[in-house]
Amino acid sequence: MKWTNPSNRDVDMVELSYRDVETSLSRATDFSPGHIIIQVERDVTQEYLLKVPYFATYEVSAVAISKAGKRSVPESRIMMPYHEKVDEPELKLPEMLDRAHSYMTSVIGYYFGKSSRSCWRGNYPYDGKGYWDGDALVWGQGGGLSAFVAMRDATKESEVENLYGAMDDMMFKGIQYFCQLDHGILAYSCYPAAGNERFYDDNVWIGLDMVDWYMETKEMRYLTQAKVVWRYLIDHGWDETCGGGVHWKELNEHTTSKHSCSTGPTAVMGCKMYQATQEQEYLDWAIKCYDYMLDVLQDKSDHLFYDNVRPNKDDPNLPGDLEKNKYSYNSGQPLQAACLLYKITGEQKYLDEAYAIAESCHKKWFMPYRSKELNLTFNILAPGHAWFNTIMCWKNRSMLLHHLS
Repeated sequence: MKWTNPSNRDVDMVELSYRDVETSLSRATDFSPGHIIIQVERDVTQEYLLKVPYFATYEVSAVAISKAGKRSVPESRIMMPYHEKVDEPELKLPEMLDRAHSYMTSVIGYYFGKSSRSCWRGNYPYDGKGYWDGDALVWGQGGGLSAFVAMRDATKESEVENLYGAMDDMMFKGIQYFCQLDHGILAYSCYPAAGNERFYDDNVWIGLDMVDWYMETKEMRYLTQAKVVWRYLIDHGWDETCGGGVHWKELNEHTTSKHSCSTGPTAVMGCKMYQATQEQEYLDWAIKCYDYMLDVLQDKSDHLFYDNVRPNKDDPNLPGDLEKNKYSYNSGQPLQAACLLYKITGEQKYLDEAYAIAESCHKKWFMPYRSKELNLTFNILAPGHAWFNTIMCWKNRSMLLHHLS
C-alpha cells in the first residue's frame, strides 16, 4: 500500500483496517488483527506491506487521525494480494489464545474507535443517541483497556504479538481523553470533560491496568499514569471516616461510606506498584488497605466481604452500619491481595487467608454441573454478574498458579 499523508499539521496517525469482501463482516473480523496504527508526518508519502491471512479480495480502509483524536472520512480501496501466500506457514496459535485473539479482534472491530475519539463505544449497533457520540462511560473504557492489556501479555512471543503492540499508542490515547483536571485534582472522569462524575473504583481499575502495562512493556508513560491514579486514591480517596478505607465516589456527590470495590483493589495496586518500583510506601499502603478489609468489611464466618460500611452515627471516624450484600468481585480483590502479599513477604498468614477466601468463593458462587458427554460432575459458575465473576475468577487464578509453582 502507498499513500500521501494529509498536509494538516495536526495529523498524528493513520489507521489501516481490512475485511474479506466475500464473507460476512462478523466472519471477516475473525481474521482481521484489528486496527493497524502507524505514526505519520504530514505531506509524507508512505508505504506499508499489509499481510493478510489468506488469498482473497479485500476492502482496505485508511483513516487519518489528528493529535486531538479527530478522524477523517475513511478512504477505501478494493485490493488483492500481489501473490498467493504459499511460502509462509498459516497462523497457528494455541487453541485458547486463538479463541481469545478471534474474540478480541471482533470486539475491537465493532466497538473501538467509532467516534471522533479513539476509544470504546458503549454499544453495538449504535443508534445515534447518547452522550459523546455513544462513547462508553469510563467504566466501559476501563473494561476494554483491561481486555487489551490482558491480550498484550498473553500474546508475548506469539505470531500476533506485534499486532497488539502496534495498538499501544491508540489505546493509550483513547483512555487519556478521560484523564481530567477537575477541582485541582487529576484523575479519570466518567466522560472526557470537567464537571462529570468521578469514582475511585473506576480509577483503580485503570491504575491496575497501567501498572500491568508498564510491567509488560517498561514504558514509563504507563507507570506515570499509575502514579497519578495512586495519588488520587491515597491523597483523596482514603481518610479517617469509618476508621479508614477508600471512598467510592468523589464528584459530584462525595460518598461518606467506604467500599470493598475501591479499598480491595487499592490493596492489590499497592502490591503491584511495589513490585514495579520496590518503593516501600506502596507495600505499606497495600497492607493497610488489606488489613482494613479484614478488620472492617470481612464476614468472619465465611471470610467473604460485605459491600460497604457507613460512618458511626456518634463518631464518624468509627465504622458504623454495614451494607451486607456480597458480590463476587469484592472477595476476588482481597484474595488477590493476599496472594500478592504472600508472594512479596513470604508470610504464611496471607496464604492461609487466601485459601480460606477462595474456598468460600467456590462454595458461594459456583454450582454442580453434570456433563453427559464427559460422564463427569464438576462445578461451574452459577448465574450472576459476568464482570464481577470474571474479576473473582481471574484472581482465583493466583491460587492456581501458586499450586503449579
